[in-house]
Amino acid sequence: MRASRASATLVVVLWFGALAGAAAAQPTGEPGQPAAGPTAIYFTELEKLGLIDAATGSKDTLTRELDAAERLLRDGAAGDAAVALYTIVESPRYADFSDFIEFQNAEYYLGVALHKSGATGGALAAFERVLRRGPDAPYWGPAHRRAVDLAIETRNFAEVLDRIEATDRSGGGGMTPITPNAAGERAYLRGRVAYIGGDFTAAEGQLAQISKKSRLYSSALYLRGVIRTRRGEWKDAAAAMCEIAATPDDDRFTFVVDERYFTIKDLARLGLGRLAHELAEYDDAYYHYFQIPDDSVHLPDALFEAAWSMYQKRELGTARDLAAELGRSFPNSPVWPEAGLLAGFVELADCKFDDSRRHYDRLIAQLTPVVAELDRIRKDADARGELFRRAVDRGRTGSAGMRAEPGTPAAAGDVTARVLGLLRLDPAFLRLHDAVTGMRRAAGEAPGIARVWSGLARQARGQKVGAISGETTVAQDEATDAAAIDQDLTRLGAEVARARAELARGRRARTVPDDVAIAEEARLADLDRRVAATRQRAHALSDQADAELTAEAPAGLRPLLDADVVAVRRLERSAHELVARLDREAETLSQRMIDQLYRDTKRVLDKARLGKVDAVIGQKRALDIKVQDLAAGRFPAELHGKLWELGLIGDDEELWPFEGEYWHDEYEGWR
Repeated sequence: MRASRASATLVVVLWFGALAGAAAAQPTGEPGQPAAGPTAIYFTELEKLGLIDAATGSKDTLTRELDAAERLLRDGAAGDAAVALYTIVESPRYADFSDFIEFQNAEYYLGVALHKSGATGGALAAFERVLRRGPDAPYWGPAHRRAVDLAIETRNFAEVLDRIEATDRSGGGGMTPITPNAAGERAYLRGRVAYIGGDFTAAEGQLAQISKKSRLYSSALYLRGVIRTRRGEWKDAAAAMCEIAATPDDDRFTFVVDERYFTIKDLARLGLGRLAHELAEYDDAYYHYFQIPDDSVHLPDALFEAAWSMYQKRELGTARDLAAELGRSFPNSPVWPEAGLLAGFVELADCKFDDSRRHYDRLIAQLTPVVAELDRIRKDADARGELFRRAVDRGRTGSAGMRAEPGTPAAAGDVTARVLGLLRLDPAFLRLHDAVTGMRRAAGEAPGIARVWSGLARQARGQKVGAISGETTVAQDEATDAAAIDQDLTRLGAEVARARAELARGRRARTVPDDVAIAEEARLADLDRRVAATRQRAHALSDQADAELTAEAPAGLRPLLDADVVAVRRLERSAHELVARLDREAETLSQRMIDQLYRDTKRVLDKARLGKVDAVIGQKRALDIKVQDLAAGRFPAELHGKLWELGLIGDDEELWPFEGEYWHDEYEGWR
C-alpha cells in the first residue's frame, strides 16, 4: 500500500512538473552540490509519515534501481524510467550517496528520460542539476551537450544559454574552467541569439570562435556563410560554404560531427550553386549542383536550379535533359510547376514552337485541377487541416523529396499527391504543430491526472494516527464542486464548437439548406456566448474556492496535496485554453501558407498560358518568315536536303522507294 501510494504520487508529480514547468526554477544548492527538486518535498513528507525508510538505501539497492531504470529507458518507456530515476535522485534513501558515480549517472539519465518524454523544461532542470557539480564531474560534458541540443531543438537559445551559464555561478563551474568544446557550444548559442537579433557582426564574431574540433563547427561555418550572403558579400560567403563542401568525408575533422553534418554539407553545396548563379558563373553553378548526392532531399532543387543555370547560359540541350530528369524522377517535388514552365522556355528559346506548345498544354492540363484543389482547400478548414496533417506525417517519415517509383500513383500524376508535393512546411509551423500535439495530449490526460490528485488528497485527508476518516471540510467540497462545474462548462463549450464546425461543413457540402444553416448558426452562436459568459463566472468562483482552500495551510502532506490539487485544476484549465490558442495560431499560419501556395501556383499557371500564346505567335512568325523566303526564291534550310535528292532524278525518271524489310546482319555482335 505504501509503495503504490508513493508511486502514484511520483507519477502525477512528474506530469505536473513536466507540463507546468515547476522544475524550471530550481532552488540553488551549495556550490558543487545538486539542488533539491520539486518531488523532494513529497519524499520528505512521506518519510515523516513513515512511508519511506531512509535507512533502506544502500549502494546495492542504488545499483539495482539504476539498472532497472536504464532497462526501461532502453525499452522506450521513458516516462516510467523518469519515475524510477526520481525515486533515486530525490529520495532521502540515497541522500548520502550523492557523490557516488551511480547517483550522478541517475541524475544525468533523469534528464535524458524527461527529454524523451517530451518534458523539455524538466529535462533542462535535471541537466542543470548535473552542471552545478562543475566541469570536473563525470557527467558534466554529456549534460552540457544535451542542454545545448535542447536549446537548438526548441529554438530557445537565449533562455537556455542564461540557465547554463547560471550553473557556473551557483555550482563549481566558476572555479574550474569549462572545456573548449563547451565554450564553443556556448559561443554558437550566443551567435544564434545575435543572428536572430539582427546583429550580424556580433554573431559572426561569436561563430568564428568555434574550433574545428567542435561538433557545431560545420553549423557555425554555414551560418557565417548565410550572414555574408545577407550582407551581399558573395565571394566571402562562397569561401565559407566551400570550406564545408570541400572537406573530404575521410578527413579527421569530418568525424567530429553529429546528425546535422551531412544535411549542412548538402545545403552548403546548394548555397555555392546559388551564389555562382547569382554571379552568372553558370558552369561553376552546374558543378556545385552536380555534387549533391542522389540520396539527398535537396536533389530536386539542385536539378531544377542546374537546369535554370544551363538555360541562362543557353546550353539548351543540357537544360532540356535536366528538366526531363526532374520530371521523371521527382514528379511531385515542390518545384514541378516551375520545372514544367522551364521546359517550355527551353523549347521556345530553341525555336521548337510545337514542342514548346505541347509542354505548355501538358502543364496547363496538370496545373488546372491542382489550382482548383488548392482553391477548395484554402476555403475548407477541415480539408486544410487534413492536408497539413498528411504533410507533417510525410515529413516525419522522410518520404518528402523521394524518387517516384514507376507505376505508383505519384508517378501517374495523382492530384492529391501533386498538391501535397507542392507544400513546403515552414519550420515555425512544425514547431507549432509539435506544441499543439503535446498540449492536446496533456489536456486529454489532465482530467485523469486531476482525479488521481484528488484521490491522493482524499486518502491523505483521511489518514490519521491509527484511524481513517472520510470527512471533508466545507472549503474542500466547495472547491471540488466549483472545479466540476468549470470542467462541465469547458466540455460543453467544446461540444458547441464541434457542432458549429459540423454545421459549416454541411453548408459547404450543400447537405444543409442555407435557411436552416443560418438559423442554426445563430442559435449555436448565442449558446456559445452564454456558455463562455457562464464559464467566466465559474472560473472566478473556482479560483475563489481554491484560494480559500489553500489560505494559511499548515505544513504537512495533506495541505501540500490540497495545494497541488488546486494547481492541477488550474493547470487543466490552462491546458485547454492554451490548446485553443495554439490551434488558432496554427490555423492562421496554415491559412497564410496555403494562400501563398495558391497564389504562387496560379501565377505559374498564368505564365504557362502566356507561354502557350508566345509559342503560337512564334510559330506564326516562323511560318511568315518561310513564306517570305519562298516568295523571294529562298528555300528554308530544312528543304535543302530534300531538294538536292529530287535534283538527282531526271525528268523521265521516277523514284521508287524501297518497300521491303531491312534485315539485321545475322552475324552482328556474334562475339
